[in-house]
Amino acid sequence: MHFYLRYITFLGASLLTWTPTSARSRISEGVVKRELVSYEERYINSRSYKHPNETVKLVGCKKMKIPSSETEDFEDHYYTNYHELKKFESHFYDQANREIRIYFPVENALVEHGGKMIEANELGEFEMDTVDGDYAVLGRYQTDHVRGVDGNIIKDGVIFLADKVHPHRRLGNVYVYDFGYKDLHDHDHDLGKRCESIWCKSQGCVKNHDGENCSNKFGIKEGRCPFRSDTCMDYNGPGTDCNKANRAKYFLGSDCSIAVAMGHCYNEMLAAATGGD
Repeated sequence: MHFYLRYITFLGASLLTWTPTSARSRISEGVVKRELVSYEERYINSRSYKHPNETVKLVGCKKMKIPSSETEDFEDHYYTNYHELKKFESHFYDQANREIRIYFPVENALVEHGGKMIEANELGEFEMDTVDGDYAVLGRYQTDHVRGVDGNIIKDGVIFLADKVHPHRRLGNVYVYDFGYKDLHDHDHDLGKRCESIWCKSQGCVKNHDGENCSNKFGIKEGRCPFRSDTCMDYNGPGTDCNKANRAKYFLGSDCSIAVAMGHCYNEMLAAATGGD
């Protein structure tokens, strides 16, 4: 099975039939938590790895908050197009908190083992069945495809996260991490409008991928809209109107969402922008 999976868990069979947002009852946070636990287990159990099940594996998630002013449009689109969107299996919509969660292998993660850093493979796994450390993700090495953002600490070819991320859940030898929020409205979407140089203060994908958007850098071309190389293609999900202003509505299934689900973007931290972006 390919290492980026496409999965959206749907909360409640009653929501399979579209109803206007104003007429739809909102699911409680307690129900969402139970559904999330179940989803994470299914996501983990559906993955294929190179090493035996007993070895240490890392799974992460990034969250995207749907602005309150856009929630109604997003949910109308989401539930109307559920059967198409459910093909993108790495996604979970938390209706109680109005946020999208995208799950991914913690690609090439660095963790401490016996006082030294060791690197996971592209599937977020190690060859060993235990780590001599606290299992916190420290960062990742710089590559031609991932360079880091201003919220990272970059030293000697290592992209350190500003704060190391500890696992919040363990299932067998699989450790689950929350890498915080990705801001759809402020992640280096359009360099022409924001900044004349890729070295501007940035927390986003274009800066992280060395001045290219993830579509070009990773060969992710979902189509649906005229392609732009000057901005992040985070708005070309199913049903899109190709208006970048509606990227929260059409993020799922976009080139950007798939790059996140492949583990290419977890070092893009919300705290990165400190002015000038």
